[in-house]
Amino acid sequence: MIPPEIRRSVLLQKAIKLALAGTLLTFASFSATAADPSSDTETPQPPDILLGPLFNDVQNAKLFPDQKTFADAIPNSDPLMILADYRMQRNQSGFDLRHFVDVNFTLPKAGEKYVPPAGQSLREHIDGLWPVLTRSTKNVEKWDSLLPLPESYVVPGGRFREIYYWDSYFTMLGLAESGHWDKVADMVANFGYEIDAWGHIPNGNRTYYLSRSQPPFFAFMVELLAEHEGDDALKEYLPQLQKEYAYWMEGVETLQPGQQNQRVVKLE
Repeated sequence: MIPPEIRRSVLLQKAIKLALAGTLLTFASFSATAADPSSDTETPQPPDILLGPLFNDVQNAKLFPDQKTFADAIPNSDPLMILADYRMQRNQSGFDLRHFVDVNFTLPKAGEKYVPPAGQSLREHIDGLWPVLTRSTKNVEKWDSLLPLPESYVVPGGRFREIYYWDSYFTMLGLAESGHWDKVADMVANFGYEIDAWGHIPNGNRTYYLSRSQPPFFAFMVELLAEHEGDDALKEYLPQLQKEYAYWMEGVETLQPGQQNQRVVKLE
């Protein structure tokens, strides 16, 4: 058994190095180039690529107050066919872009507003929110921008209907405090799955987030899980920790001070 103080020191050192790399990336370029998936998983195209001029025209027309609405809309048929129909119809007299969108897409539904029972303590309020914010998306619609994940996860809520990377670490701290270690384990498993599938953890589980990540906190998440499961968690996720570290540090061995490559900058 690795002494807890040594295990924590090693993991935090690696996590801090990764977080620094992610922070430098954020300053240098908000959108990082995605690595090729390390498995045979085919990288799905985001809606702006699938729908081309239709996506641009809808967003530029400001059909929806929130531009995330159309990005999260699900095509009702093959996007190529929808795009072909759009190209044929858009210059016709009386063409209604909003009607075309309503016919060809399923728009995301507004979630029901959560009204907590009266008289709750703060802890009771938080505990009551966990099931409200938990999602399960093992299967998604064919052309959905949402990426499936094998286990359930907690979302921020509101317009944010997907899981986000480093935000989730702080969610996990709350889950652990509430005793929901099963949910902590599920979310760590999901992020490990994403590393195996895409070569990194994307900003969120949407196709349009695959091209970028966030400051890497996966090591912190595994360290948190290890507080409950012991060294078994470290052993289970060591391959994914190594893969993520390699993703962020790609090319570092060739750099001179002041140079950068992909997601890493050498300062000295």
